[in-house]
Amino acid sequence: MRLTDEGARAYAARYDRWARAIERCPGGTRLLRGVNHGLTLAFYGAYGVLLGWMALGTPLRAVPLAAVPGVAFLLVSWYRRRADAPRPYECCPLNPLIAREGKGRSFPSRHGFSSFTIATCWFAASAPVAVGLLVAAAALGACRVLGGVHFPRDIVAGAALGVATGALACAMALAM
Repeated sequence: MRLTDEGARAYAARYDRWARAIERCPGGTRLLRGVNHGLTLAFYGAYGVLLGWMALGTPLRAVPLAAVPGVAFLLVSWYRRRADAPRPYECCPLNPLIAREGKGRSFPSRHGFSSFTIATCWFAASAPVAVGLLVAAAALGACRVLGGVHFPRDIVAGAALGVATGALACAMALAM
């Protein structure tokens, strides 16, 4: 989906309001970048802990929790390359708060997909941890939008695919 010139200007105006609010806060930009980076690393760790925990306790349950997200990640990556949707900083006159090299491959967000997949997979082990991770995934998605590297639609699509993928993996794991 491509933006019209009018749509790009309107989005850039909204983004500038968000960015100015963050930049006015002392350390706001640094905090946004830090939260983005920290949550990304936390999800890597959370997934490793989940797979390790499952492998030690009920090894067969670890198989769908690794295989289903792995295949889905490859499919999402393939689709992103094929669709090659532009990022906000490519098609809108804005300066992103989170620096990113590269162009295109914005839809759906892999950060959104991965974080929501991991969070949902955690329901196979601990509902309270899963709920906490879902909140963290939403925060990561907000960071990506506020940082100017994704449109909200990229995050929403990634989140929906991630929840569906995680639910399938979790259901398969619990059935074993």
